[in-house]
Amino acid sequence: MQPLPASFKALYRLILRATSASVLHKTSARKNVVKLWRPTFDNAAQFIRVLESRQSSSAVCQRHKALLDIWQRRMDNTLTFLLSSAQSRSLPHKVIRNANILSGTHRIWVRENYYRGIKQWNPQRPPTACEYDPRSLLPKDRRTMNLRAKTREGKKVNELCWNALGEVVRMAEARHDLSLGRHRVKAWVFER
Repeated sequence: MQPLPASFKALYRLILRATSASVLHKTSARKNVVKLWRPTFDNAAQFIRVLESRQSSSAVCQRHKALLDIWQRRMDNTLTFLLSSAQSRSLPHKVIRNANILSGTHRIWVRENYYRGIKQWNPQRPPTACEYDPRSLLPKDRRTMNLRAKTREGKKVNELCWNALGEVVRMAEARHDLSLGRHRVKAWVFER
């Protein structure tokens, strides 16, 4: 596999530096915000790999080149936005600050709502340990059933709110022709 072009790597490093400057080089904020732009660069890298492979048709190559040109223009506008955020405490800085807060909050929300209760395998326990027995999906009493229904309804409202927020972000990106990043939910891995 050939390495990615130097211009692509340089653009990624510029985004990393500009992001760090826009959050005033605060470590936790920088990590939250950098994770927003990683999926867009991964998708662009896949397009570049398709173009370099030369195994696809000319129509597919033309489409990928057009998408990469649009992506490049959006990244240029994003760099301008991040520079503005780093230089003044105006609206771009507030947007980046709120993106940082939302990114961290979203990660906590996903971890608590989707990965809570996942049992980890412990090699010291025997395979027949009671921790490995599946829980019953049907509650034993009416009160538990009502509580689970309320919890499900709350999760549904939360997801709808996040979907609406994502739609607002996509509209802002389209209007100003820039990228504000994407969330990627990965499979949960136990951290030691």
